[in-house]
Amino acid sequence: GKFFVLEGGEGSGKSSQIKKMREHFGGRLLITREPGGSPYAEEIRALILNSKNAKQAGAKTHFALFWAARADHMKNTIVPALARGEHVLCDRFDSSTYAYQVFAQEAGELKKFFWYMRMFYLGKNVPARYFFLDVEPQVGLARKRTQKGETLNHFDERDIAFHTRMRKGLLHFFKQVPHTIIDANPPFEVVTRSLIAQLEKHI
Repeated sequence: GKFFVLEGGEGSGKSSQIKKMREHFGGRLLITREPGGSPYAEEIRALILNSKNAKQAGAKTHFALFWAARADHMKNTIVPALARGEHVLCDRFDSSTYAYQVFAQEAGELKKFFWYMRMFYLGKNVPARYFFLDVEPQVGLARKRTQKGETLNHFDERDIAFHTRMRKGLLHFFKQVPHTIIDANPPFEVVTRSLIAQLEKHI
């Protein structure tokens, strides 16, 4: 199987597009997410995003928790699926750790360590391709605020400078891995068609 990642900043439509990919591809793609994607990793997700103390935690703490969740996710969900010959599409992955902790949380000292952790935890199971739904942070955050029933976590609620650094981190990461950037500014249906076309091409 092939391993793909869908990335996007807040308000890029990533979560809604994931639902569309599930509808379109059905059993052709195993769709999972990070943080989470396996029972224990989902427990760590709750700790990272929903704990009342999560916002005060620093980049090093979050960095360690994300990699811990990812190790379990890889062992119990992603690697077994790939071994069965299934294609996997993950909603966020190590690209988010690089963007959020190294860049947005301004922990540049973690940059070299990140690449060591990536090699140690992923080995040969690195994603074949990353797809990035790109939208300017101010546009994405404005969209996010108008979405009904949307529950924001402590990362979502941070200021525009944080999200600007996060986008910069994603773009920096993508220079170093196979990727496709998809403009997420057009109408939702247009972006859906572009994403399906790109996935079909690489599958």
